[in-house]
Amino acid sequence: MNAHAHEWIDYVDPGDRVVAQGRRTAQPPGLLRRYAATVCTDRAGRVLLYRRMPTAEAYPDHYDVLVGGAVRTGEGYRAAALRELREELGWEPVDGLAEAYRVRVDDPHGACFLTVHRWVADRPPRPAPDEVAWCGFVAPLTIATGGYAPLVPAGADAVRRLFPL
Repeated sequence: MNAHAHEWIDYVDPGDRVVAQGRRTAQPPGLLRRYAATVCTDRAGRVLLYRRMPTAEAYPDHYDVLVGGAVRTGEGYRAAALRELREELGWEPVDGLAEAYRVRVDDPHGACFLTVHRWVADRPPRPAPDEVAWCGFVAPLTIATGGYAPLVPAGADAVRRLFPL
């Protein structure tokens, strides 16, 4: 069974207004899920890149720059982004987490709103061994030019949006 199947999330209409709650595995027709993610950089401007676990529900063994996950019922995008940084990388940002953009995307589980934040890391990550197979800071240009593949599509889009060539 999916480790996240027990989580309750809010479902939203196309205007990103909460209209229902339910388990992650039962998306009502016409409604969207909400995801919050963060692109982390170090003070030198390198991007945190990580490799997803081979057991990941979506995009197993892919590289990604988006650290995040589903927004739980009653949780806002920012709170979800902070929770995911803590759970996946052991980081608890006190300040500096800023929303960069929000976009509607389709992923293997259906339509969702993805809110992407930015944060400059002030210490090394402590990756959760059940969430992250590998991570490190790399130059955005290396990611943008295909130096790490396969790359999660939403992560590739984030690199294009936040680090234009």
